[in-house]
Amino acid sequence: MNLIQTIQFQGITPERLYTAYLNSVEHGHMTTSGAGEDHTTWFRPGKGNVGDAEVGDELRCWGFKDGQGEQVYNLKATILELVPNQLIVQTWKNLPFTLATNKELVTALPSTLVLRFRKTAFGSEIHMAHINVPDYEVFIEQTGEKDALGNIINTHWGLQYWEPMQKYFGCNPK
Repeated sequence: MNLIQTIQFQGITPERLYTAYLNSVEHGHMTTSGAGEDHTTWFRPGKGNVGDAEVGDELRCWGFKDGQGEQVYNLKATILELVPNQLIVQTWKNLPFTLATNKELVTALPSTLVLRFRKTAFGSEIHMAHINVPDYEVFIEQTGEKDALGNIINTHWGLQYWEPMQKYFGCNPK
């Protein structure tokens, strides 16, 4: 399944959106993932947590401690390509990928996320293409959601990214 969304940000530049997305602290503050590296961080292999992301870095989001006290992240996404202030391409896989009601359908393949940042007459927009999202049915016990994974992810983009980002930047949704 491929998901396509475009969200408007009134009074904010594409450069500001791009920079905030790639900053560990701001990424946490502008999404529902919270602040602090236990919730959101960019991780660089061989270096550890970093403030600002580069190609090859891994976004770790929506962190929590498991039953053994180990840090777990609901989302891991690796940057494949960056075009400054214009484009971010990542692999993308979150915990619900593993929650298929039919375990035989679970795939090891990540999806691909493409974010394109563009100036508009009133500010900017992010055009999101989320490609190769599995469409098998999942059940998320914590939220009680049972639906095709693609449908859940499509809804959660608004709930976990777009709406909180609008609030963080003081924008009115368009």
